[in-house]
Amino acid sequence: MTMAHKRSKKRGIQHRRRERRFVPSKTTTSGFGFWGGMAGSLLLGAGVYAAWIRDPAIPYAALMVGAGAALFVLALVLGDVGTAPVRIGDAGVALERGTEFTRIPWCDLKRVYVAKGRLIAQAEDGTTLSLPLRAHSLAAAWLLSETVRRVPEVMDVKPSVVDALPKPDPGDGESVVVQALQVVGRHCAASGEPIQFERDARLCPRCAQVYGRNHVPRKCRTCGADLGEAAVAL
Repeated sequence: MTMAHKRSKKRGIQHRRRERRFVPSKTTTSGFGFWGGMAGSLLLGAGVYAAWIRDPAIPYAALMVGAGAALFVLALVLGDVGTAPVRIGDAGVALERGTEFTRIPWCDLKRVYVAKGRLIAQAEDGTTLSLPLRAHSLAAAWLLSETVRRVPEVMDVKPSVVDALPKPDPGDGESVVVQALQVVGRHCAASGEPIQFERDARLCPRCAQVYGRNHVPRKCRTCGADLGEAAVAL
């Protein structure tokens, strides 16, 4: 292996986009998950008693068993809605649901704010990601920290909320390579030309703004970061 090849390989590793993956806290659950599960359990237990223990059995006992079981399962499924794993890093913020990602790059963020116990990330196109502060306190802390570092103008959160969250630590979350980053079809922020092939895209390392490889400016049009050779190829 030549020295030139080693340097090229090293640069490729350095330019890999990474993010932190956060899973929700298992100690919290939604109100529906708690009360729905409790009601389902009680109804299921009452139905079992009415059908097989009480003599004579209650005619609608089977309906009670079915309704209780259905309510209990529904509470398990929907109890943690909104607490999917969250990814925060070079490409922005994303909610992970199985193999599907809903992602907002930093450059597309319009506003980050808190409402009804949830941290909301809102994009220019209306896309909204919502993080429950209790279940995702670490992810929320990192999202606010990275927002201040990368696109501070969209921050709309009171200092008291920030102070109540954990302090970000380098060991938080799981470090993973960025996945499912869609750039084909986006327009170069400098020339306005559409990106037709992934290999032609270059990203700002700070805000993930997209440029065509032949139109990378000296400074990012969105966040003002120095670009040139610092722009990241996919």
